[in-house]
This record gives sequence, structure tokens and C-alpha cells, in this order.
Amino acid sequence: MLFHLWRYEWKRMLRHPGLFLFVVIFPILLVGAIGLFLYSFAEEELDSVTILVLDEDKTFETNMLIQQLQNDDTIDGDVNFENGEKPLSVYHKNPDNYAAVIQIPEGFTDKLISGVNETITVYLNDGMPLASNLAYLLMESGQDYITAAQTGVNTVNHFHIKSINDSDERSRFLQQSIVHFTAFALNRNALFNEEASTSDDVVSFENQIYMLVMVVLIWMTYILLTIIFQPKYAHLIQERLQLISVKRIHRLLAELFHHITFMAIYIAFITVGLYVSVDSIIELNWMVYIQWLIIGMWLSLIYFMIHYVLKNIWLTQVGFILTSATLLLLGGLLIPPMYLSDTFQGLMVVYDGFTDIWSGKSLPWQLWLTLVGIWLILVIVWFAVGKVGRHANHR
Repeated sequence: MLFHLWRYEWKRMLRHPGLFLFVVIFPILLVGAIGLFLYSFAEEELDSVTILVLDEDKTFETNMLIQQLQNDDTIDGDVNFENGEKPLSVYHKNPDNYAAVIQIPEGFTDKLISGVNETITVYLNDGMPLASNLAYLLMESGQDYITAAQTGVNTVNHFHIKSINDSDERSRFLQQSIVHFTAFALNRNALFNEEASTSDDVVSFENQIYMLVMVVLIWMTYILLTIIFQPKYAHLIQERLQLISVKRIHRLLAELFHHITFMAIYIAFITVGLYVSVDSIIELNWMVYIQWLIIGMWLSLIYFMIHYVLKNIWLTQVGFILTSATLLLLGGLLIPPMYLSDTFQGLMVVYDGFTDIWSGKSLPWQLWLTLVGIWLILVIVWFAVGKVGRHANHR
């Protein structure tokens, strides 16, 4: 019985090839257009980030600090530093293409030597949100290195330089110490060997973007599927179905399995499509496919259980969108888990499955069996409740 209803749903869908292609292709075109816009916007703004340095101290040490930042291999070609010659008020009125203005106050070097943390003010350009935030992150990370350099200078100054009698020699040695420790702290490339690595608990940035794109495509496509191809049983057809003991629970189960088979085909389609488009980032992996298929199964079950309770199609859509979006968000599939509270750790089991696969640590067999097992139990309970309700109505 369920098989015939399932086949009927597929025939009904394929009778409308235009709508079928719209459901499949529209989310891909929409996500692609948004992604292309964001990429072009970010590429144009971040193509060459220029930071203006307004050095009011103008000492050997501050010049050396600026030069060291300019020569940093990690930002070479991405961030350019320019020396400012005009007053700060001029750059406030005409920020031009500067992502940020760094103001080094007068007396900065003297206070650095004496152990006082003098503030370096950074003014961000609100007209360039991406570039200015990149400049902010750069300066925020650099302050720890400058503090470390200052600690080294103060230590050498306290235990050695102060004991030098010759003032010229003392000044020369102090200058050398400032140069040495500042260069040592800021020259991160000479201190560390950089290797691409992935934590066992966190996916890489590229994989996080991949997860976001996949989730949005699956979610949007499923919403369109449920809206455009919602069942429309004529009154005569409903009477015929009732005569052969086909009740609402049977129709819903057949629609559920129809949606699952559709999602299985669609997920395979977009997985291969993304691999062909960006094969340098995405790799074909049957384990990742199973992860997405389980997500599709759960989205389908959530929709039909809400529909069984609410009955009205539009109330069902609202309930499904709110419920599924919340679960996907708290599950770490829309935004990285680092931005979420540890309270929702239990909802991140699917995310943990992705980390296990991509880190090569283990196959998430236990996770798959648990999620599929719970899914089957809920379907069986749902079917049993539907049959009990049907018998109660007969009495």
C-alpha cells in the first residue's frame, strides 16, 4: 500500500517538470548569486588593505616597528602600511581608501623604555567594514607581541643596562635591546614553522563554509518541495482511498518516504556538483554523504510530525521553519560552535560527526546508528499513535 502511494507521489511530481526543476535549481541559483556577490564585494575591498600610520613620536624605535610590520611575510601583499604626514583631523575628514589610521603618540618610546603601556589609538574606516575589521584583528594580535617585547626590554634594562656607567653606551645598548626584542616578537615567521592543521574538535574554515552552503541548499529546497508539491487529494480520491482503508497516517508516511528519496537524490546531485565546481576544497566522500542524508531524514520527519499535529499547511510551514532553523543553528551547522554556548553541546552531535570524518579519527558509526535508530522509533510510535487514533474515531 505504502509503495503504491509513494509511487503515486513521484508520478505526481514528475508530471510537472517545470516546477520540479524550479525546486531543484532555484536554491542553487540564489545561493550562487549571493555567494558571487559577497565574494566580489570582499575581493574588491580586501584586494589590498591600506593602513595609514601616523607616527607622532618619530623615533628610531617607532620607525623600526613600522618597518617590521611592513616586512611581515604573513601579510605581505595583503596589507600595506603608509606613513602619514598630515594632521589626524585631515584623515578624519578624508579617510580615502585607508582601512584604518594608527596613531602612535608622542613620547611612546620613552614610556616604553620606562615600562609604561602607552595606548596606540586605531581609527577604523566604517566605509570599509571588512578591511577595517581585518586591520583591527591585526592590531589586536600585534599588541601581545609588543607587550612581550616590552617585557624583555624592561627585564634587560633592570638587571643589566642600568648598571652601565657610560650614558652613551647605556643608550646604545638600550636601543639595541628594543630593536632585538621587538623584531624577535614580531618576526613570527622565523619563530614558527607554519603547517596546515585541523583540530579534532573544530572543522577548517573551508569546511565550515561548505557545511553552511550545503545546509542552506538542503533546507531551502526542502521548504520549496513542501510548499509547491503539497498533496492535493480531490474529494472523490479521498473517498476511494478510505474505501481501501488508506488513512491519513498512511498518506503521510508515503509522503515522508517520497521526500526522503527525493532528498537522497538531491543531496547526491549537489554533492557531486560542488565537487566538480570547487574540487580543490571539496572531496567526494560517502561518509559525508551519509551525514547529509541523515540530516535530510530528520528534516523530513520533523516536518511531517509538525504537519500531523497542526494539519494546516501554512502553520506547518511556520512551525517547521522555526524549529528546523533553530536546530541547525544550535547544532553548529550554520555558524561555528565556538560562537555558541556549551549548553547546546548535546545538539552538536552531527557537527561532531563531521569533525570525526574530516580529521580521520574514526567513523561515526555509533552516531549514525543512534540517529537512525531514534528516527525509526519515532516513525513507529507515530504510526502506532495514528492507528490508535483511527480506531478511536471508528468507535
